Amino acid sequence: MLKKIKKIIWPVVAVLPLVIGTIGYVKSGESFSDSLYGAVSLYGMNLTSDAYNICIDIARWTAPLVTATAILAVIKSGWDAIKYRFSLLGKSNSVAVYSDVEHNIGFKKGTGVIYPGETFKKYVREHIIMFSSDQKNLQFYEEHKDELLGKKVYICLSNLECSLLKPFSNASIFDINSAIARILWKRISLWNKAESEVNVVIRGDSALTRAILSTGFQLNLFSCSQHVNYHVITDNAYLRIRFSDLGLMNDDKVHFYESSDPSIWGIISEGDIVIISDNIDNEELETIVVKAVNAEIYYYSPKDGDAGSYISYGNIIPFGRNETVYTDDNIRREALVEKAKALNKHYATLYHSEENWDSLSGFLKGSNISASDFGEVLSDLNDKISEEEQAELEHIRWCRYLLLNYYRYGVPENGENRDDVKRIHKDLVKYSDLEQSERDKDKEAIRITRNLQA
Repeated sequence: MLKKIKKIIWPVVAVLPLVIGTIGYVKSGESFSDSLYGAVSLYGMNLTSDAYNICIDIARWTAPLVTATAILAVIKSGWDAIKYRFSLLGKSNSVAVYSDVEHNIGFKKGTGVIYPGETFKKYVREHIIMFSSDQKNLQFYEEHKDELLGKKVYICLSNLECSLLKPFSNASIFDINSAIARILWKRISLWNKAESEVNVVIRGDSALTRAILSTGFQLNLFSCSQHVNYHVITDNAYLRIRFSDLGLMNDDKVHFYESSDPSIWGIISEGDIVIISDNIDNEELETIVVKAVNAEIYYYSPKDGDAGSYISYGNIIPFGRNETVYTDDNIRREALVEKAKALNKHYATLYHSEENWDSLSGFLKGSNISASDFGEVLSDLNDKISEEEQAELEHIRWCRYLLLNYYRYGVPENGENRDDVKRIHKDLVKYSDLEQSERDKDKEAIRITRNLQA
């Protein structure tokens, strides 16, 4: 909003001395054309007449300031161009990060990075678009779509669901909320806690809350006898609609409560893990800490120095810190995507499916990424549970991925396993109800993902 106001104000301020000066000269008896010429000359500090009045005096002081400001802007633009070019010299790769907020992303060694704000830089090899709103990111992409052809492009989307988007021909989508959620769950690591029944309480209304739920459903699978209760305290009706009838394919459950419900304090006090995914007031934070004194309490905190960091009571842990979230691993995700590409290549060889990663839909790319990410969990579980149980957990994860992407059980009329138009799949059933050939595929899948981790 501030930048829009500046864009409007600057042309007005620049023209104002011209208008005031012209009026002043006309009042002093000059013709309109001479008055206009005299007002223009003021921008170069040239007085074409001895006439004087308050309007002329105002214009002769303000017009040179406008000129000086414009010259400084040109100098700054030229300096920025030199600075950007110089910072990229000798680098094996170059990245431009476009944003309206300040970022300091940690890139791997050898990568040159520039932050040109909203000014497009065509000489850079890779482009990351991460403004403060999804709409602005997509608009920037559309404005420069032709210039981005043949480049690697990464677009940040925080509220729009990637599974509902049209395919992008040359852009990868990343969700910073999903990155935060992924880091959080791997830090909590339910699969290493040796508890089959866990009560997880999540307090929040935001898109981050949605990402924490979606990511948790795909990672928190560690036993066929597990019973994870997700207690979601939210006033966001869409979250309830989105997840209430999901069907988790095992004994895990999702329960929803409004923040005004008095029963939530009993739920919080019995929680093993409490996640606060929104910025809440200090009084509510303190009350949660007191009520959930025996739980691990994770609260969203992008920057140091928040009130929670000064609370000594209970086990309270910040998550989502900018320095851990805004990294190359979470934005370009090269290591994770390379595993997903390798996984897809194995599938393509085994089942004669599409091998070219760039030809895959966003849905199929996401499926391979989800499977590769879950491979880290399976690696931790490899010595704890049997291959058969791992295969069943992988099937549950796969089912959840499809259900989260709005697929439902159904038998396609074309004789195939799935119908992507109707979003139905015939294998969205319990592992025990699968044909043996499909169970064998799940076993093959976990072997591949385990090998990829190694």
